[in-house]
Amino acid sequence: MADLQSKVTQLTSQIEGQLTTMVDEIEKQKLRPMGRNMHSCIVSCYDKIGKSGRKEQIEQCAQNCQMPYQQAGQVTQQEIGNFQNRLQNGMMQCQNDAQAMVTPDMQGDEKKMRQVENNLFKCIEGAVGKSKAELGPMRQRIESRMVLESSNGAGGGDSGEKKGWFGRG
Repeated sequence: MADLQSKVTQLTSQIEGQLTTMVDEIEKQKLRPMGRNMHSCIVSCYDKIGKSGRKEQIEQCAQNCQMPYQQAGQVTQQEIGNFQNRLQNGMMQCQNDAQAMVTPDMQGDEKKMRQVENNLFKCIEGAVGKSKAELGPMRQRIESRMVLESSNGAGGGDSGEKKGWFGRG
């Protein structure tokens, strides 16, 4: 069983590493530029409204500037959470399937228990492989939503109009 646990730990470490790398790339390539744009937009709010406008106008303009960046972060976190839940559910299903195969007479039979462990590992390996294949589409979903939002959101708009993801906001 210890051998099985170390193999599973290796698999999960690999997928976690790939997820971390993907998230780091998104952060560097997409979120940081969005953060810079957000701050530039906020500065332009002060430039446009600063001396003559009301405090509320500046606050609303700044909120509009922050919205794309904040929502991009939320979408990224939501996608990561969904990904982790799917992986965890897949691995739990493997565990449940393996437990369902064990009968009382098998518990003393090392050969039969090893077969159950092998089947469990193959199942977990398949769940992790499926999750690896989901990384690319997940990245595409995150990035496409960022592009949509950056075209809808910040622009230093002082109209007070709230703009959000797909019309929500």
